Amino acid sequence: MDNLLQLKLLGGILCPLAVVGTMYASAQAQPQSVPGPISAPNVTMNVQTKAGTCPQTVGLWWLTLPYEGGAEHTVVADTRAFANSSKLVSSNKQFVEFVSPLREDYASCVGQTQSQEYPFYTVQFKNKQAYFRVDLQKINAPGKLINYKTVAASRPYVRWAIAD
Repeated sequence: MDNLLQLKLLGGILCPLAVVGTMYASAQAQPQSVPGPISAPNVTMNVQTKAGTCPQTVGLWWLTLPYEGGAEHTVVADTRAFANSSKLVSSNKQFVEFVSPLREDYASCVGQTQSQEYPFYTVQFKNKQAYFRVDLQKINAPGKLINYKTVAASRPYVRWAIAD
């Protein structure tokens, strides 16, 4: 009887330890993929070069937060790929334009982005500068508004909303 009691006591201690050890070993063997920040632009627009040396593409970080009846959009243009700084030069409730002096290696660039998928985002290269524009007038929707614009980390940053 004492042997049976000792076996139960020993099993009560060792069994949970064996289960925890197996779970720990399984967790260590499986790679963990932790979601992280977006490090590269998630939208790429091709540049059509007319003259000079132009970047092949312009990247955008574009995030959308949908809500009932519309969505809020945040877009940041990766102008640091071809320019060192940006400046807000013109804006109203449906249009905003930033200018970025081109780096020396792209100063001769004359061209622009062409995107049928995103016609409201354009970058035009001319006169040693890049002009990034968000033009909501190109969107056929009754409610649209640019509600924030600035330069963040030397890049154009725009938040805009659209509603049905």
